[in-house]
Order: sequence, then C-alpha cells, then structure tokens
Amino acid sequence: MSSDSEKGNSTKGTQLAQVTTSNSIQPGETVVVDDAVVREFYGASVDDSYRLKSELVSQHLTEIGMGKFQWILFVVNGFGWIVDNFWSQGITAVRPPIANEFSDVTRLSLSSVAYYIGLILGASFWGTMADVIGRKPAFNATILIGGVFACAVAGTQNFVAFCAIWAVIGTAAGGNVPVDSIVFLEFVPQSHQWLLVSLSAWWNLGQVIVSLLSWVFMANFACSSEDAPCPAHSNMGWRYLMITLGAIAIAFGLCRVLLFKIPESPRYLISKGRDAEAVEAVNYIARYNGKEETLTLDMLQSIDRQCNRAAGINGKSVADDTTITQTKTGMTYMQMLKESFKDYNADNYRKLFAGRKMAQHSSVTFLIWLTIGIAYPLYFAFITSYLETKKSYNANTGFDYTYMVYCIVSSVGVLGPVAAGFLVETRFGRKWMMAISAVLTGVFLFVYTVAGTQAADIGFQCATGILGNFEYAVMFAFTPESFPGPIRGTGTGVAATLLRFGGLIASLISTYAGYTTIPIYASAALWILAGIFCFGLPFETHGHASL
Repeated sequence: MSSDSEKGNSTKGTQLAQVTTSNSIQPGETVVVDDAVVREFYGASVDDSYRLKSELVSQHLTEIGMGKFQWILFVVNGFGWIVDNFWSQGITAVRPPIANEFSDVTRLSLSSVAYYIGLILGASFWGTMADVIGRKPAFNATILIGGVFACAVAGTQNFVAFCAIWAVIGTAAGGNVPVDSIVFLEFVPQSHQWLLVSLSAWWNLGQVIVSLLSWVFMANFACSSEDAPCPAHSNMGWRYLMITLGAIAIAFGLCRVLLFKIPESPRYLISKGRDAEAVEAVNYIARYNGKEETLTLDMLQSIDRQCNRAAGINGKSVADDTTITQTKTGMTYMQMLKESFKDYNADNYRKLFAGRKMAQHSSVTFLIWLTIGIAYPLYFAFITSYLETKKSYNANTGFDYTYMVYCIVSSVGVLGPVAAGFLVETRFGRKWMMAISAVLTGVFLFVYTVAGTQAADIGFQCATGILGNFEYAVMFAFTPESFPGPIRGTGTGVAATLLRFGGLIASLISTYAGYTTIPIYASAALWILAGIFCFGLPFETHGHASL
C-alpha cells in the first residue's frame, strides 16, 4: 500500500466519521469517536464500516463500565492461563522421573520436541479458527481437550506413547492463551485493557501450582537418579501430578461451559456482518452489570449507510444490506459456520501486511515472538534440569532440593505480571516496558551463569523470573491489542505459532547442547536482541481502545 493510498484512506475516514466529545451516549443516537491515529495506522487492514462500528462498540463498553461480568470473566479467563502453564511446566517437572523410569528414552528433550510440534499445529489452527468460526468454540474446547489428555498421559508405559500424547496436549495448549487473551480484550472497556497484562499473573500461578504439586509428589513418590531399575509402582509421583492437573483443567472447562456462559465476541460478530447479534452481545453485558442497554441495531446500520457500504457490494442498495444482516441473524449455527468457511481465504494473512506501517508492525512483532520463543524455553522450560546440575551447593542431592528451588522461583515470578499491569499504564507504555524488561532479563541471565553461592544462584533466578515473566505478560497483551478484530485471531495465531516454533528450536538446541551454560548464554543474548527489536515497533497501544 503506497503512502498516497494510506493518506487517501485517512481522508475518506475523516469525512465519514461523526466526531464527538460527548461523555454520554443516548439510546437511538449514532455516536462514533474516530481515532485518527488508529485510522492512519491500520489503513487498508480494515474497512471504514468495521472500524467505526468497533469504535462505537468500544464507546458503549466504556459507558457500561468494568462491572460484574468483566470481573468474573477475568477469573474464568484466568483459568485458561493457569492451565496453559500446567502443560508448559508439567512436561518440565516430570522430565527427571521419566528419565529414570522409561528404558526407551534416547534423548529426554525429544518429549519437548513432540510437545512443541503439537503447540505449533494448535496455535496456527485455533488462531485462524478464531477469525473463521468465532472466539467462543476455542475458548471452551482447548481447556477441556488438554485436561482429558493430561489424565491420559499418566497411563503411558513407554516414552513413545508419552511423547505422542504430549503432542496432542500441545495442539490444545497452542490455542489456549492466544484465544483467551482475545476474548478478554474484546469484552472490557479501554480503561481496563491493562488487565490483560495482569492476566499473566494467573499464568504464573499455574507455575506455582505445578511446582508445589511437583515438590509434594516427586519428592515422595519418585525413584532417585541412583535407583536402577525404577519400576512404575515406585515412580508414581509424576502420574499423580498429571492426573491432578488434568482434573483441575477439566473442572475449569466445565465452569466455562456450564456456570459462566459468555456470548460470542461483538467484534467477531461485526466482522461477519452479524450486527444484530453484536448488539445483543453488548446489551447482554449491560444487563449482567445492571446498566442501561444503549446500543441499537439502527446505530450500526447507520454506519453502513454513512460509509455508503451498500454501493460497494455488487451494487446492492442500503435495503439489500439490511436484508443481509437480517438473513444472517435468521441462520442456524451450522449455516453460519458454513458461510464463514465459504468466505474464508488467505486475505486475512495479506491484511497483516496491508500498508507500510502495518507491514512493519507485523514483521517486527512476529520477529519478537520468534526470538522470545527460542530464548524463554532455553532456560525457563528446562529449569529443573539445570537445577539438577547445580545441586552441589546443597548436601541434599535428591528431588526435594530441586523442586524446593523451583517452587521459590515460580512463586516470586508472579510479581512480574502484577508489576507490568501497573507500569504499562505509565508514559512508558507497552513498547518501552517490553524493551527494558527483555534487555534486563538477558543481563541477569548472563550474571546467573557465574553465581558462586546458593543464595546468589537462587537470587539471580528469582530476578530473571520476575523480569522474564514481566516481558512475557506485556508481549501477550500488546499483540492482540495491536491487531484489528477481523484479523486479530490470525495475527495472534501467527505470533503464537512462531513462539512455539522458537520453542521447538530451543528443544533441539538443548537436545544436542545438553544442560550446560551454553543454552543459557544463547538465551541471554536472544533476550537482549528481542529488547532491541521492540524499539522498531511503529505503534503504541497505550491510550487507544482495541479495534
């Protein structure tokens, strides 16, 4: 997209928008706040009709405010983040006892390779499907699929079966957090978008739960590394862990399906021309929060008329366009599903690079995710294995010491997302906070390799955990914030796919480099590089409602 085209699109948007500074929305009144910065940045990635409707929905969500619905969603959404880290940390936690039990283990980290292959498939599938069939199916399905197969992996009797089931768990986990972050973002007012950053605290809580349960089960129901052979009945700790984690995940999933049913995202519904359902979704939140229902279908349809959208759809009149909305509203779910698949094409991927600024944003964002995808697991996902090599600080060389330190580091790491939630609302915004935390994570990792005492070792691990999780939290919030609704699932899915692909590369590096300081040096350098990449992002989401 040329700069001239972008300017033309910007001018057109200015002519179409009705700009107001009113703080109150009256029923039946068409009020659209035209965000000029957003309009210029996204350019041809979204049409004027969607952009103005989305801004109208944002304004009504702001009018409704942060109420009971959103706070319950914050907790229910947090279930997904907890479960996501159940699997990431679970496979890490069970690796040492697995090595002692299974005789067919060739290279232990091949289990992570299998898991990351599943993650790559899951991230690409669920991310794309969120834009095709909606956010809600993935929101409910991923957590349940992971829970069922986590229980199943406890029954494996060999390493091949263990890896195969972890690959299936990965397909569910790959779409878990990306879709959950989209769901939360599209239901909260702009004033509370920062909570998406703090949602990562739930992710760290998942790590704390895994580390505590690992400490209990593995320290008491596992063979030591010196025991040979190690029969299953003497090594039940990891099985107890996976069954417990799976049961918790299933319980969380049932809460989503049965106890707190969310409507489909209004942004998704608008992008599919299902305006009446979008109005009902917004008004459902208003009713749930005990607020007045102010959004009407006529408000959205007036934007279509305002944009003269009907003239651009095969010469249809405005009446024909209204008929389209009514027809879609009358469809069954399966009919709408078929329509969504029929309308889907590769255009969503092209829109990620529509215009110079959008192309720069997508390219740099994806590069950051790929870099962090390699850097994060090179250390964090193999922490228990590294701890096994550093037990010389303590006379206790059993699993008890390893998982005690793991538990400490995991608990302290919760501070990262909590602090990030507040700091991203300062004048530094998302970009600077990502950059600073990534660079500092790399610096502390370099220092960690020369720690000479137990206190220093644990201290640097805690500092690294706080900073690394800080960056992770901001990155997971900034990315869905920065992509427009019609391609938010696709953009976030591509980013998550690259993150998981980076994890696969990290697993292969650790497979052949072993648990030495070499992967840590590589991780530290990559964290610093990712921080530098952050300065190339052209758009700051702080101060703007998600589109």
